[in-house]
Amino acid sequence: MRIILKILLFPFSLLLSLLVSVSAFLVGGFSVILNIISGLLFLGMIAMGGFAIFESHIYDWTPAIVLGIAAFLISPYGLPKLAALLVVKLDDLNDFIKAI
Repeated sequence: MRIILKILLFPFSLLLSLLVSVSAFLVGGFSVILNIISGLLFLGMIAMGGFAIFESHIYDWTPAIVLGIAAFLISPYGLPKLAALLVVKLDDLNDFIKAI
């Protein structure tokens, strides 16, 4: 019975192995690009915050806050970390299927 289950799950395991490999490559590649963009957004946030200090209007801080939130989301602690977590969970699922 176990061998029949392994034969039935082999295509899923093969597909998951391919998906994990491609996803890990894409997450690693795009993380570098997103880190550069995040740094530029952070510098923009600092510049807009500096301009807002001299203007003394409360609505002048809004673009700086928006840029700060966007910089955090695409920083290594935001969306790339979530994508890497999903790739690890897919790999764990693949290992579970292979262990059957």
